[in-house]
This record gives sequence, structure tokens and C-alpha cells, in this order.
Amino acid sequence: WLKQFGLEGSCAQEPCSGISQGMIMLRCSSLWLLLQAAQGFEWMAHIKAPSIGNLLKSHMGSRFGDKKLVVITGTSSGLGLATTKALLRTDKYHVIGGVRNLEKMAVVAEEEGLNLEHFTPVHLDLASFASVHKFVEELEKLRGDRPIDRLACNAAVYQPTLDYPKWTEDGHEQQHQINYFSHFLLTSKVMPMMEGSDDARICMLGSVTGNDNTVGGGGVYPIADLKELDGLELGCKKPIAMMDGYNFNGAKAYKDTKLACMMTCNMLHERFHRSTGIAFSSVYPGCIAETPLFREKRPWFRKLFPVFMKYITGGFVGEEEAGQRLFQVLHDPRCRKSGVYWGWNGGPREGREDSLEKGGQITGAGGAGGGWDSIFENDQSGKVLNKDLMMKLWKYTTEVTGADWPEAFLPKSPCPTLKVIEAATSILGVIEERARMEASRQGEGAQIIANRDLPREERRKSLEQMLLALDKTPKDQKQLEDDLLRTSGMAPAAQKEVNVVKQFKPVSTQASIEDVVVPEVDDPLLEEEKGPPKMIPGHELLGDTPVVFQPQNVMTMARVGQPLSEVASQADVFIRYKCRKGECKTCAVNIDGKWVSACQTKIEPQAPGQHFAVRVRPVSEAQKRKEKVAFFSPESIQDGFFNNAFGVLGFVKEGLAADDDFEVRMARERRIQQMVAEKAKHGSQKLRGV
Repeated sequence: WLKQFGLEGSCAQEPCSGISQGMIMLRCSSLWLLLQAAQGFEWMAHIKAPSIGNLLKSHMGSRFGDKKLVVITGTSSGLGLATTKALLRTDKYHVIGGVRNLEKMAVVAEEEGLNLEHFTPVHLDLASFASVHKFVEELEKLRGDRPIDRLACNAAVYQPTLDYPKWTEDGHEQQHQINYFSHFLLTSKVMPMMEGSDDARICMLGSVTGNDNTVGGGGVYPIADLKELDGLELGCKKPIAMMDGYNFNGAKAYKDTKLACMMTCNMLHERFHRSTGIAFSSVYPGCIAETPLFREKRPWFRKLFPVFMKYITGGFVGEEEAGQRLFQVLHDPRCRKSGVYWGWNGGPREGREDSLEKGGQITGAGGAGGGWDSIFENDQSGKVLNKDLMMKLWKYTTEVTGADWPEAFLPKSPCPTLKVIEAATSILGVIEERARMEASRQGEGAQIIANRDLPREERRKSLEQMLLALDKTPKDQKQLEDDLLRTSGMAPAAQKEVNVVKQFKPVSTQASIEDVVVPEVDDPLLEEEKGPPKMIPGHELLGDTPVVFQPQNVMTMARVGQPLSEVASQADVFIRYKCRKGECKTCAVNIDGKWVSACQTKIEPQAPGQHFAVRVRPVSEAQKRKEKVAFFSPESIQDGFFNNAFGVLGFVKEGLAADDDFEVRMARERRIQQMVAEKAKHGSQKLRGV
């Protein structure tokens, strides 16, 4: 600092011209003190004069109070809606929902009783990059001076039934743009808005179908496989429908997008976690077989698929349970860890015969279920962890979407000790995939595409010519209209008259335990109380009514009207079920000295300081195992055989009785569509939003 003020030589020289060395040191010390004082006021340089824009931002931010801001895409149905309900119940979050149809969102919000003070819908059509940019602009205005704390990339479409692709206004295949491209672009725009959050998280919905180290992902054709990303490198625009550059396959397109989302999440973690502090994770909440995601499947599939997942694979998860899982990833302090693919251990708790249940788990076959404390860091397949392909995916997707990313720190290599099971694909899968690839790579054009020394435009034209020759878009206009109607997401017409009014139960209806008639059962073995019940960590904000289970001596929180079976599941309390109609003794529990059916009971309001007490009948060790069986052990194989045998019986029995349940679900979808149409017809007031 002496040199900076030109005093370096003066202080080093001998005293001269009557100026003592002490005087020189005094002057130097005075200058040093002035310099330190000036640096102390450096913070004043950041003070900005008040402006109308800053005042408006501060006002917008203050409307949210102390609540964290959560952005979720696709909140009008399915997983997004269930997650939104779980977040709002805590009274800790303000949810901003990106939805394509604000009128439908208004109807659903009224049906589900959403707290509109803490929920703001904003128009977002993921089939349009322009709509994504508009959504981001509105989000910037809404948040004011507040950071975004959570982003859940949830919305998706699944179009497996068509032999030809459907295109967006930007010229991309719909599943690719809605499920992946637009979420990629949205993430790049929302990330800067998270600056200042003390617990920022971005979660992308993965899938077992995109992770081929599982039976569901590696044993069912088509298999997710991005190949060398030839299609994405060349723009992935009409007529190039697939990222791998081969002929179109609707089911594979969906699986490829889920694989891409999981790879992108890993790349986000490696590039930005250390520099931003944002936790990036992907999640598979289980197979939500009754979700509108399958709206484009044929009616018979939508009817029988949930039964199949319950009794054959054991992978069925209800919308409420799945919503609780995504909520956990967004809320649970344990899920602040970045670079994780979250899963839940154990079998799902809904709809299986008691002969299939072993301590709430499916032995020998794994399962997609489990409660709050069964969350774990799932393994990812070699394809998901392929770093070379990950870098190419990042580069090409950035070019396609025009995403603008900040400069990243050095990437962090994934842990080499992850145990990944590379499941071999079935013979049928190999044959089918080989046929699809060969059909797209024949003749002179194939040589041009493979020659990477040629200009990209020349390779693109050759690929377009080859795919246009394979295009199966029908020429008949009527067939096109029929296909459009069938895949538009509209509920199928009722095939028989069913009194759906009597079957449909509004959300607000509560089942009184006084009305439940249960046959007499033996009293349970009463145990000595083990002191005050212990609240399960992380359950404090799950509801407003404490529920205590004995003899487990555990406490959780639930909301009034919530099914007891769902609350038991979230608390990892095992209850055996059979008919699920309240007609058998299997699920009987004791509440206030009365025996009731757990499957028909809902949580009732309690006086302040009181809790909802439930005593569960003991289950013998023969019916409930304390430890899971090794996957490839002889006992596991034997259990798997008997599970499958009983599952087939359950599938046949429940499949024959699935008509009524299916019609109830379809009736609700038709009713919502009718209410939306009525609102649009009469021009009624829209839900508060943008």
C-alpha cells in the first residue's frame, strides 16, 4: 500500500530536509488509517435510490409472507395436483402452478377445495417455447423480491398408441418437447431466480422406464436408449421425431424423455450444485396406474392396468401416496442432498391380497411402495450415468432450446462404487429394436448420415428423406380426425349406463366410524404403554390432527377426512387388508373401544390437546417378516412364484369387477370436462391467476 501512494521510497530512505523519520512514519500511518476508513464505507456503493420498479417488487414479494415459493408444472390433475394439496396442507408454502388450461384448473381447485390464498395458477403450455418464456416473465413479476425455493418439473404426456408422431408449434415431437425440452429451458430460466434461497431444490420426474437396471426399465420393450443422439444433433425437428434419429416409436419416445431428464439432473448437479447451492434430484414416485397420464391408452388398458400393477407386479401406487412422496422430496430436510435419484423401499400398501403381503413388502419382487421413512437413494443405470453421452445431450439440447446457462464450476465425477445392475433386454426387444433401426438406415442415405465429415445440413436432408418415406401418417382425413379425438385426452364415452352419481364420493364427504359395521373379532393382546408416543421425524407438518398407533407407540399428523389406511401407510404401520369393502374382519382396528374397518375409516376432528388413537391388531411373524429377503435367494424365488400365482388369481377376480371402478373414474373426468365447457360457454370468471 506504500507503493500505491508513492511512499515506498520515502519510508526506506534516511531522514532528510529536516523531516524526521518519525514524521514520515506518522504520515504513512495516517494515510493507512484513512484507507481503512474508506473501505469501511464501501458497502454504501451498493445502496440504490428507491424506484417504482423496486417498490413494486418488494410489494409483490411481501404478499407471500414467510412462505416458501414452489413452482410445479401440471397441477390440474394427477401427481401435480396431489403434490400441490400436500404442500398447501402444511401452510408453509405458496404454490405457483403452471397449467395449460386455466378454466380446468378453476374447476379442479373448486372440486378439491384448494386454498386459493396460497395457490396461484399461471398459464403454461409446454408444447410452446414462446409460452415458456411468457411463463417466466409472469413468474418474475409474481415473485417480486422473493427467491424461488422449489421447482418441480412434473408435467408429462404419454402417447404410445399412434404409429406416427404429433408435432408442436415449434416443430418437435410432442412428448419430447413437453416432457423434456421445455422443462430443460424452464430450468435454465428459473435457476437465477433461486439466488438468495436458503434451501433451493430442483426436482425432475424420472421413471423406472428410463432406468434400465430394473425389470420395468430393462425387460419391457421398447427400452430407453438415446443411441448416439443423431436426431437431437440434427435439430430433432419435423420429420425427425426421435432423439436417436431412428423411426418413430411412441412408447420409446416417452421412455427416452425420462432417461434424458434423469441424465440432465445429474449434469445440473455436477455443473451447478457447488456454485449455486441448489439441490438437484430426480425421483420415481411409483407407478400411478390410475393417473390421467394414461389418458391416451385404450379404455380396456386404463381399466385393467391398475389391477395388473396391484396383483401382478405389485408396483401400484395411488395418486395421494405418490403426491406425498414428491412432497417429501420438496419438504423433507433429508432430501436437501443433491445428485440423488430418490426411491422408496418396500411394497405399496394398496389393493393386494393378504397372501401377497409380508410386512407391507412384496418378497422376491421388490416393489414401488413404502412410507415416509423408507425413502432411499436409488441406483441409476449405466445409461443414466454415461458421462460422454450426458455431455452431448447437454450440448445438443441447449442448441435446440436456446437455453442460456451460467458458467459452471468443474464437474464432479459420480461415485464409482454405485452398484448398477445392467439387465439384458429380452429377445423380443432386441428383434423389435433391430427392425426399427434397420428400417431407418437403408440405402445410400444411411451412408450419408453415418459420414460425420459431411456438413450437418446435408446429413439432415438425407435423414428427413428417409424418415418421410417411413412416415405412417394416414392420408384419410376421417382417420386423422378419429385418431385426434382418441388421443386428445377426452374421457371415452360411457359404454353402459351406470348410476355414477351414487358411486361418486365428493372429496368433502367424511365417513363416520359410527356407521362402520364390523364382525366381532378377538381382542388384541394389550401391551403396557411404553411412555408418550413418539412423533415420527418430518411428520409434524403433514396435517393438523395427531394420530397415535398402538402398540407401535408412534405418532404422525393427518388431515381431517384423510383415509386411515393412507395415514397408516405414511406411518409405516402394517394393517392387513382383504376385501377393502368393510365386509371382512381382516383390517379391523380398535378406535375408542369399538371395532371398525380401517379401509372404510377416515380421520375425524379432535378437540385441542387430543389425538386420534388407533390400536392395531398384532400380526404374527409368519404373516410379517422383519427383514427383507435377498433378491436372488432360493427363498426369494419361491416367494416370487407364490406371489405371482396369487397375483394372477387376484388379477382375474378383480379384473372381472373392474368395470364399476373404471366407470367412476371416467365419470369424474367427463364431469370435469363438462364443467369446464360450461364455464367457457358462459364466460364465467376465471380462477385468480395469470
